[in-house]
Amino acid sequence: MVGLRELRAAVERLEQRLEALEDAEAQRLLALYRGILPCLARDLQDERDRLLSQGGALMLIQEVVLDKEGRSWCGSVGPG
Repeated sequence: MVGLRELRAAVERLEQRLEALEDAEAQRLLALYRGILPCLARDLQDERDRLLSQGGALMLIQEVVLDKEGRSWCGSVGPG
């Protein structure tokens, strides 16, 4: 099982990677992501659950960006 330190580092890396993009849609989605962080903190008391939720949201944003480029992080996904 991945430890909390590794999960925190992975979330931080994904946040930094996405924040560095000059993609308007990615930035819009990141703003929405930041908006739900207080809700995650309120509703998910367990840090591991919170980090996994954050990671999932960030991976979805990453996939949206890659899909626009005709790529996918995990292979062939989506309607195509």
